[in-house]
Amino acid sequence: MTFVTRLSTIPLSIPLDTPKGGSGHPLGQTFLTHCLVKVETDSGVTGYGEISDGWGCEYARVADAIVTEAIARFVVGRDVRQPDSILKVAWAWLRRRQGTTWLVAQAMSGVEIALWDAAGKLADRPAYELLGGDGSPVPVYASGNFLSQGDAQLHLDHIKDLLARGVRGAKVRLGASWSKEIDTLNDLRKAVGPDIALFIDGNEAFTPKTAMRISERLAEAGVGFFEEPCPREDVTGLARLVATSSVPIAYGEHVFGLAGFLQMYEDRVADIWQPDATICGGMAELRRIAAVAAARGIRVCPHSAGTPIALAANLHAVSGAATLGMLEYSGRIDRLVPAFRGGAQIGPDQVTGGALRPPAGPGIGVEPESDIAERYPYTPPPPLAAMPALYQGSV
Repeated sequence: MTFVTRLSTIPLSIPLDTPKGGSGHPLGQTFLTHCLVKVETDSGVTGYGEISDGWGCEYARVADAIVTEAIARFVVGRDVRQPDSILKVAWAWLRRRQGTTWLVAQAMSGVEIALWDAAGKLADRPAYELLGGDGSPVPVYASGNFLSQGDAQLHLDHIKDLLARGVRGAKVRLGASWSKEIDTLNDLRKAVGPDIALFIDGNEAFTPKTAMRISERLAEAGVGFFEEPCPREDVTGLARLVATSSVPIAYGEHVFGLAGFLQMYEDRVADIWQPDATICGGMAELRRIAAVAAARGIRVCPHSAGTPIALAANLHAVSGAATLGMLEYSGRIDRLVPAFRGGAQIGPDQVTGGALRPPAGPGIGVEPESDIAERYPYTPPPPLAAMPALYQGSV
């Protein structure tokens, strides 16, 4: 047996650059925070995971408290080679206390990934083998910026290197001035041609009626899916939208565990599922979600918006999934690759024919350099008084 001796986190804040020739993030963010998880064992083997709240991990210190107080008591002293056995106890205890959704689920995801990473290192095997995957290449799509941040050429410049490596899809983000922004989308469609799939992220900004109007225009631009157009809580409005939308509706970035995806299926509020191993409960949970999706004929296009650890975890989790579409690949991942040992395995230059293989391992095959916290010191989120222009489902 190999026992866990310590569970901790590594918070990071990474500057968020303004696209060259464009404007900044529409909500004014200047940096993006991430939260890595570290599992130490009595054998000297260390595993790493990552916690995400959808886009980095904004409240990394809150996540740390959940990991080191609420979860560590179930993990420290247990055999690291048994992630599922360890975490089923934690899930059972936390259900009636801190709960098992949102930041708790996200924190559990990071711990789960770190446990599987350590287990794979002990077995000298890649994580996908332990999870039942086959290590086959995973098709990816290029994840871009808000349409409001610049013209079509700016967005093309952001994704063109990945398109040159055979990537056949790209996603851009829609904001409050959606009608004008769709004009930019149409220009981008002309620039990339008809054979590249274009996807739209709505950031839960719109009412169902507005989303319906938008979907008609997105269909004209040949958009492959409309992600999170409205708040997930509006079950009635979303079900009506899914039933009538001219383009497929995608959700999953803020859905937790297999139970959450089954509820989404029963509510008929998504055509495409977007689980993320750093959010939904971990790599094994993502594989269970993908298996259920396959049984119901649902396409899976996993979300990923973190560091190379998050990307590696998602690659291991979805490799060989039966109804796999494309995995999200951040256009900013290249700047983080040098800060992670093994990160070069999943850098942009490793994308071949539009797909990327999971790292060879052992474990997830990627871990932070020892000085990463000094390279990217943590900055707490700044005070905010204004309501966000997005996310409210009111546009």
